[in-house]
Amino acid sequence: MKTKGINRKILLPIIIFMAVLSAVALVRTQTTINKASKAYRQTIIGHDRDELKAMLEKSAPTDELAGDQMLHFKAEGYEFLIRRGGAVLARSDNFPERFKVDDGLLMSVLSGGTYYGFMYHDDKRGIDIYLLRNFPELTFMGKELNANMSVFSLSVLLMILVVMIVLRRNLNEPIKNIMSRINRGECAAPTNTRELDDLVEVVNDALATSELKTIQANTLHRIAVSLNEDKTPDEIMDTILEQSRILIDSELSAFVLYDENGMFSKFKVYGVDESEMKSRIKRMPSGEGILKLLKLSKVPVRIKDVMGHHAFTGQLPEGHPEIRNFLGYPIFSREGKALGALYFANKHDGDFTEDDEGVLMAVASDAAVAIQKVQETEELERFKSIIESAFDVIMIMDKEGDIIYVNPAFEKVTGYNYQEVLGGNDNLLKSGMHDDGFYRDMWDVILSGKPWKGEFVNRKKNGELYNTSAIVFPLFSDNGEISNFVSIHRDISEEKKLYEQLLRAQKMEAIGTLAGGIAHDFNNILTAIMGYAELLGEKIQGNQDLLKAVNIIMNSARKGTSFTGKILSVTRREKLELKVLNLNTVIEETLEMLQRSISKDIRIRLNLQGDLPVVKVDPVQIEQVIMNLAINARDAMPEGGTLMIETARVGKENGAANGFDSDSGFVRLTVSDTGRGISKEMQSKIFDPFFTTKEQGRGTGLGLYIVHSVVSNHGGYINLYTEPEKGTRFNIYLPVFEGKVEEEIPLSNEDLRGSGTVLVIDDEDVIRELAMDLLEPLGYKVLTACDGNEGIGIFRKKKEEVSVVILDMIMPGMNGSEVFQRLMNIDPEVKVLLCSGYSHEGMAGIRELLNSGVRGFIQKPFTKKTMAKALKDILHPGSRV
Repeated sequence: MKTKGINRKILLPIIIFMAVLSAVALVRTQTTINKASKAYRQTIIGHDRDELKAMLEKSAPTDELAGDQMLHFKAEGYEFLIRRGGAVLARSDNFPERFKVDDGLLMSVLSGGTYYGFMYHDDKRGIDIYLLRNFPELTFMGKELNANMSVFSLSVLLMILVVMIVLRRNLNEPIKNIMSRINRGECAAPTNTRELDDLVEVVNDALATSELKTIQANTLHRIAVSLNEDKTPDEIMDTILEQSRILIDSELSAFVLYDENGMFSKFKVYGVDESEMKSRIKRMPSGEGILKLLKLSKVPVRIKDVMGHHAFTGQLPEGHPEIRNFLGYPIFSREGKALGALYFANKHDGDFTEDDEGVLMAVASDAAVAIQKVQETEELERFKSIIESAFDVIMIMDKEGDIIYVNPAFEKVTGYNYQEVLGGNDNLLKSGMHDDGFYRDMWDVILSGKPWKGEFVNRKKNGELYNTSAIVFPLFSDNGEISNFVSIHRDISEEKKLYEQLLRAQKMEAIGTLAGGIAHDFNNILTAIMGYAELLGEKIQGNQDLLKAVNIIMNSARKGTSFTGKILSVTRREKLELKVLNLNTVIEETLEMLQRSISKDIRIRLNLQGDLPVVKVDPVQIEQVIMNLAINARDAMPEGGTLMIETARVGKENGAANGFDSDSGFVRLTVSDTGRGISKEMQSKIFDPFFTTKEQGRGTGLGLYIVHSVVSNHGGYINLYTEPEKGTRFNIYLPVFEGKVEEEIPLSNEDLRGSGTVLVIDDEDVIRELAMDLLEPLGYKVLTACDGNEGIGIFRKKKEEVSVVILDMIMPGMNGSEVFQRLMNIDPEVKVLLCSGYSHEGMAGIRELLNSGVRGFIQKPFTKKTMAKALKDILHPGSRV
């Protein structure tokens, strides 16, 4: 039977066209949603949120939000105010606000404009902050989305209209015919409804497709919005798998992430017990079979028959469910690095389709962005943690040279805090110690794209100068242009100070070696002069004229001895005449000399502690220290001023802080003035030998050098405090003496005599002859040797006869130390008296020998009494000498 309905040849194309048009509109709608979501995530989430967090972390605490005050933030692309309670006013502060929160995405219509954003909870202030941005891209995409939805709605409406027309023409007429036949009492004849059945089938298919596309679009939208939120990798994987199972109906699904070696580092599964999978994960390498095929591919891998596929290895891990079909897609970063993969297996209804591939690709795209964002955030946090834990100062500047970041070490070293330097440049650290050419050369290197390495003298916030070793280098953008500069500084002030101290010590050592050699030879000469003058004086007791001449010779020799002491005082081989005394006594005895040397327009003031403990010092050298410091102070006050000398006892912690130890503490001697002070440039040089700021002919440059040497040789140390135009203060610390004070016993001629054989080993003829002339009258037999070899030979032959050996320390060929060891090999009980122009406290070699078995030490120049006393102490210990 023919009907008046639309011909099938016309009807079916119309229905199919309407369905296709609806599907296209839905696909375009989903594409627009994905683009908007991605743009929202990359811009609002990827930039604005991080910018907001950074600003909030560096901003002031809650008290800035008191009352009607508002936080004001401004950055490229947006500007907003935040009121107490978290309300946001964007662009203007007098318009209505209307918020809508949907799955974490915030959209607000303000003053006719469309704003997008997110809600951020600020833990520091305990408020919710809504960040809004006028986002033209999303607004345009919203219009595009509305257009696509309009096309979809129109298509559905037209399709419904066609269906209604067809139903009316193909269903109403047969029903009317049936009712008419029934009214006439006739049997209802069969009605041809084939076209209707076809139509219903087409409509049902179209509606089912439309419903599926709608579900897919909504699910993909939920995934995209959910991934915009801050999530951990586990939360991202759970979200992806949970939503994907709605889109791709399968028994098994998995999401895996790779480590740097391409092995599984993390995974989530559905359809299999995850704990069981974790126990077997080591037996599931990611680089074999179908999984290897998937890793090598950059497109979806869809397999209808897994067991028959060429890539299947032929076996599954024990307990693994059987796999019939498979759909997988690798996840890659923007740079093409494999991040992980999505797997689906055993689809419930047939095989996986191309539609499933498309859905999986959309999901994988969102997953890749989310995973890479989390990994980059974690990497950034690790990098930030490293930078902020570094001891080195790190500054990051933009291409204009303005500071955009400094680490905590910067604040600690320089004294400036983050807010003070943000947006400024590193000129605030300039000390003025480098000229413009220095910085110009530095920037020429950096702007050429190369790193610059060197040293700066910078200035802290408090004005203190410090040394840094630095490297400054550029960072480049993707297009090869310089985008930032990084400056890494290490404070090397202490290293510089130690290095300068080392150089100073080496210079002192070199000069000391030279001075010591001169003093040693000079002391040999003085020994002969004083010794024979003493002998001559004994033989001419009745001749006053000759005695006067002898006394002049002796006094001159003693002055020469004092001179050699001054020479040796600049070395660590100095001659020290140590005495236990109160330092106040030395100062008071020096005061008269000071008053003669210092002009009347300089006031000398004393502030001496009354109960000052004693120290063991050479009073002559300490007197010289006071005089040198006073003369320096006088020269620093040409127009007059005040010279202050003070003493006080201080604790041992003062020495420990400066690398010196004294259980009994220290006596501090302070010499200060109100003069011109010493510049920072000069402070590191004032203790150098021959350094002086005085005009030629007025200074030797040895004054403070001798002060430093004398103090060091007494086991003390010296500190300098000075400021230009405000004066200078020297603090000298000498260790307190807590030993027993020995009283000096006067000697008589009767106590000087002795007996025994004395072997004198000395390279100076006059010293050997003097020893014979001094000792033989006292009852000693004297043997002499001109060097170590001769002395050893004599001792080997006459060791039973020799009572004591007088041994010179410094001789050509074999020195005193070597001779002593050879003598000890011949007779371990040998008695040796060392004799040297160096003091036993000033030369390490002599101290070592005294600790190794040498019985005594005598300092050149010596007298008959000092020589006789030393021999009696060795040969007859305990006797009164």
